[in-house]
Amino acid sequence: SVQELVLSGLIGSKKSLIGGFSRLHKEKVRRIVSRMGLEGLEDRIVGQLSGGQLQRAMLGRAVISEPQVVILDEPNTYIDKRFEDRLYELLAEINRERAIILIDHDIDTVLHNAKAVACVNGTVYYHSDTKVSREWVRKGFDRSVDL
Repeated sequence: SVQELVLSGLIGSKKSLIGGFSRLHKEKVRRIVSRMGLEGLEDRIVGQLSGGQLQRAMLGRAVISEPQVVILDEPNTYIDKRFEDRLYELLAEINRERAIILIDHDIDTVLHNAKAVACVNGTVYYHSDTKVSREWVRKGFDRSVDL
């Protein structure tokens, strides 16, 4: 279920599930599920979720243990356009609490939602903010873009 998937993010953490589900664990899951916009789906079998719902449940799983760093590989994959803006609002909220490493192939997404940019294309190109030049993007992505 969605609840069990999110809760599994606590396994192996300092906030682990020794002794089973506590009231505090369940409350934390409820808050995360709500934050991810999955209210009413707590008991739904994971295989019955849409791609976007699964992506949000996985994000909840990633953040429930309150890690110092969250690594996300193309988090907007399978997210419907209706929820995409909310996803990046969520990531901005999460980023106020912890570091996020976001891996994405969409330069526009990266430039609009990141604080710093590193591009790996045979060579690592790093920029300490998102105010990059066309030349920097051309080197990093082997293509020109309108900035």
